[in-house]
Amino acid sequence: AVATNLWVNDWISTFTEPVRAAGVEPLVLSRGVWAGGQRHGVVLWSSDIESTFEELAAQVPLGVHASLSGIPWWTSDVGGYGCGKEYDNNSTYMRELIVRWYQFGTFSPIFRTHGCRSGEADPAPKSNPCQGNLPSCGPNEVWSYGSETQVMLEKYIRLRADLKPYIAQLAKNVTAHGVPTMRPLWWEFPEDPLTLDINDEYLLGPDLLVAPVTKLGAVSRLIYFPKGAAWQNYFDSSDIREGGASIDVPAPLDTIPVFRRISSTRQWVADSPSLVI
Repeated sequence: AVATNLWVNDWISTFTEPVRAAGVEPLVLSRGVWAGGQRHGVVLWSSDIESTFEELAAQVPLGVHASLSGIPWWTSDVGGYGCGKEYDNNSTYMRELIVRWYQFGTFSPIFRTHGCRSGEADPAPKSNPCQGNLPSCGPNEVWSYGSETQVMLEKYIRLRADLKPYIAQLAKNVTAHGVPTMRPLWWEFPEDPLTLDINDEYLLGPDLLVAPVTKLGAVSRLIYFPKGAAWQNYFDSSDIREGGASIDVPAPLDTIPVFRRISSTRQWVADSPSLVI
């Protein structure tokens, strides 16, 4: 007998293929998929994970590896699910973590928040013979972490909307050419050997260099800028860095270091996206 994990795709297709047969492209959020599962409209998420900075750091290579495995539409539970290791919404730890995870989620292929974490839960339904006493989880809206945090979270929700033309064009290229969404630096810069061992940065598409902040209390981080391009700060157009160097870049709590590749023939204009591979 031969053991295989292809059964996962067969199981998913039980739900997706009737939808496709009805003339609608399916979309399924799943924590389990195997090679080739992308043909069934799967969005893979990294399952129920702890709400910690260590877990946030682990998501960066996870997303890249999923994309390189042919599963381009990947996501994590922004803020972490909890899983018994979480902090109250009112804690300084959780308020910082949720901001840093929103920033990473904004520049992930799929952006979604989900979790069952500590906080003031909704009232539990009254017990009766037909309904169990099932308490809800803590609040998880943008206003659930205090007014100062809400301002920062709103910033990234709006930024994600601004990125929609870029992501839509990237989606077309994924379908047409099979290119990954979250790309290791060496994918775009194979001639730069210093890109090979970098696992805490990635490119979203060909032009956006993303360096998530994954350490508690950090207000800067070291970034390697691949050789062969110049890089413009996404939030400050006057800040341009030449490739081939590692630089400590400021990263106050409300800012994730993101740089746009500018010395490239692959240009993107918001009103008329012309992104190519």
